[in-house]
Amino acid sequence: MKNSEEILNKIKEIPDLDREITKQVVRQDIEEAKKSEKYKKMLESSVGFDIDFNDEGILNKLVESYMQVPPYMGYCHSYWSAKKEILKEKYNIDWYTPTEENPDVIYD
Repeated sequence: MKNSEEILNKIKEIPDLDREITKQVVRQDIEEAKKSEKYKKMLESSVGFDIDFNDEGILNKLVESYMQVPPYMGYCHSYWSAKKEILKEKYNIDWYTPTEENPDVIYD
């Protein structure tokens, strides 16, 4: 399975797609951190600041941090999963992740 040039060009034209994807991953991570203190500590260690769930700006703060430096090993899989979901649900684009395009390659 490979992404066609046409699909890749359509994706390039979507404004702020990276931010939209990152925001979805951050929301998922916040939900996980609310359930697991261990996960919360891992995220805090990765981003370099305490995560306060009562802080209304925490989502944007985390998005900015994630966009500068991927926060943890394996982040690419969360990102690609969110990208695939957003592209399909919001833009009706069938996009293949690098893992789907290259099944013999290990990503972390």
